Amino acid sequence: MRIGKPRLRLADGQAVLETDIVSDHVAKTLWFSAPERFRDLLADSSDSQLVALLIPAMIDAEPISLDGSVSEKLYYSLRGLQDLLLEVMPFLKKIDIRPNELVFERTGASGVATGFSGGIDSFCVLADHHYAKVPEGFRITHLLCNNVGSHDAGGEATFRRRYERLLPLTERLGLPLIDVNSNLDTFYGGRLNFQQTHTLRNAAVPLLFGAGIRRFMYASAHNFRDVAVSRHHDTAPSDLISLPMLSTESTECFSVGSEYSRVEKTLKVAELTDSYDFLDVCNRTWTEKNCGSCPKCKRTLLTLEIAGELQRYERVFDLAAYQKVRSGYLGRVFNATDPFSREIVEFAQRVGFPRDAYSRLYGAAWKTKESMKRLTRLRTPA
Repeated sequence: MRIGKPRLRLADGQAVLETDIVSDHVAKTLWFSAPERFRDLLADSSDSQLVALLIPAMIDAEPISLDGSVSEKLYYSLRGLQDLLLEVMPFLKKIDIRPNELVFERTGASGVATGFSGGIDSFCVLADHHYAKVPEGFRITHLLCNNVGSHDAGGEATFRRRYERLLPLTERLGLPLIDVNSNLDTFYGGRLNFQQTHTLRNAAVPLLFGAGIRRFMYASAHNFRDVAVSRHHDTAPSDLISLPMLSTESTECFSVGSEYSRVEKTLKVAELTDSYDFLDVCNRTWTEKNCGSCPKCKRTLLTLEIAGELQRYERVFDLAAYQKVRSGYLGRVFNATDPFSREIVEFAQRVGFPRDAYSRLYGAAWKTKESMKRLTRLRTPA
C-alpha cells in the first residue's frame, strides 16, 4: 500500500484533506473533512492516514510506504502495536512500514480533545474534565464528532442527525463540536466491523489535528479489572495499552475513565443535569428518543432505576417501552456472567433492590435455556 502526501482543498466551507492511496486491490482517495474554521488545527504529516489504514494493510499483508512525513515516535511505536493487534485479531499479518521522512519536532499544539457521542462514557469524560476542577492542561477544549464507520447503515445521514442533536448541549457548554466526515469506512470493505477497529479509526482524527490538539482523551469502556490483551471482538479492552502507542511528539493519546465501573459512570453522569436532556446511549439510530428496549438502553435504565434516578430521563428515553421489557431483562441480568451484568447485580444487592416474581421465573428459564445451548454445543462434533 502506498500512501501519498496529504493535500488540503477548501470547498463549500469545508477543509478537505485528501490522500491518494494505491494498494494491490484499488487506487482511490482517502479524505477527511472538517469545517474550514478549524483548518489551522490540521497537520501536514501522514500520521493520521498511517494509523487509519494500518489494519486494512495488515488484513491484506501489504507493506506500507509513505510519500509524506511520519512522527518518529509513532513509527517506532507501531512495531509494538502490531504485535498487540495480532493478539486481539490473530488473523492479521505484521507488515513493514516505510516512511519517506521521520520528524520529531513538536508542533506546539495546546488543545485538549475527546470524542463526544452523548453516551455514558463520553459524558463521564466531561464530568471529570469539564464540569469538575482539573489542571488546565487536562481541561477539554474541543469535542470531536466523527464519521469513521460507527453510524451503521444510516451512514452520513445518521452522523449528521447525531451531530445536530448534540449541538445545543455543546453550545451551552461553550465547547466547539468539530464534525469530522470521512470515507475511511470504505477502506475496510466490510471485512472488519467498527467495533473490532474503532480505536485506530478514532485515534486517526486527533492526529489529523496535530497542529492544534496536544492531548486526546479516549473514553474507556472497561474498568481496570477487565483490561486485557487477548483475542476479542472489540479493541476496547486493550485501549489502555494501545492508545499511548498511537501518540506522536505533538499529540498524546490515552484512555481515561477505567477507574470507574459502568455503574459508577452511570451514577456520575446522573449528577449532571445536562444529561437529562442529552444522554444518548441507544443502538437504534432511527428513533427520536432513546428506544428504551435495546441492550444499551436497558442496561442504562436498569442502573438508573436501581439508583432511583429513572424519572429524570423521561424526556430522552421511551420509558413505556422499557417497562414492557424490564422484568425479563432484570431476570436475565441476574443470571448472566458478563462484566456489565455482574456490576449491576452487585449494585442491586448492595442497595437492597427488590425483584418481582416474573423476573425470577424468567431468569431461571433463561439460565436453563443457555445451559442447554452449551450442552448441545459440547455434544455436537466439530
